[in-house]
Amino acid sequence: MQTIIIKLDAQKLANPNLDMRYTIPDYIETYTNQNVTDNGYDYVNESGTELAIWLDTADAAAQVQTVIHCLKTKRFCGNDLSLTAQVYMSEQDCAEIDKCTEVSFTPNPSGKLHLPDYLKVLTLEEQNIVEVYFFVEALKPYAVGQKLNAITEQAYMNGYNWEALLVYCLERNLPDLLEEMKTDCEAESYVAYYKDTPENREKANRLADFIGYLVEDEEDLCQIVNNNGDEIAWD
Repeated sequence: MQTIIIKLDAQKLANPNLDMRYTIPDYIETYTNQNVTDNGYDYVNESGTELAIWLDTADAAAQVQTVIHCLKTKRFCGNDLSLTAQVYMSEQDCAEIDKCTEVSFTPNPSGKLHLPDYLKVLTLEEQNIVEVYFFVEALKPYAVGQKLNAITEQAYMNGYNWEALLVYCLERNLPDLLEEMKTDCEAESYVAYYKDTPENREKANRLADFIGYLVEDEEDLCQIVNNNGDEIAWD
């Protein structure tokens, strides 16, 4: 077998939850249809802040980009690991990190977001703004909203309460996206917008990506509302 290693630095994570040493390989096994499997973990610096997760695969070169794509499209315990994780590979079995080659994360091409149909990023030239439109009554977010409402009746997931939940999540994961952001919410929609600049177009894309991650990976949202619902400023 060959080796893929994911290295995490707890000091760079928004939520350094040690459960990730189990949830990451479990999810990757499912994501890759068992072509990449768990091979243990270890702490790789003296202070114990750096965690490495070893993965087994028959062909590391063929699977490493699939692993990277998984890390870019799934939140683990509220963390965007594409911002902080390092990935290594080797043709050796159970290779140590210093015997592996680091593999760079390839950024998504600008403007080529793969968003679900309930999310849009729009540039309104006449108003000089770029906006993120989230239709909260679409089938998937509506179903997620019902699950959240079952946890607490305060979480009646109209556009205003999606805003409250997103602000809570952004403050703890991507606080820079809140800078210069304005919102215009209705019962059926959440709209966030920025002044139209190249930097803010990137922010809008990242915000849309983040919303999509949260809605599609609803387990994280349910856990947040279950554990911290009383800290959210519901409408």
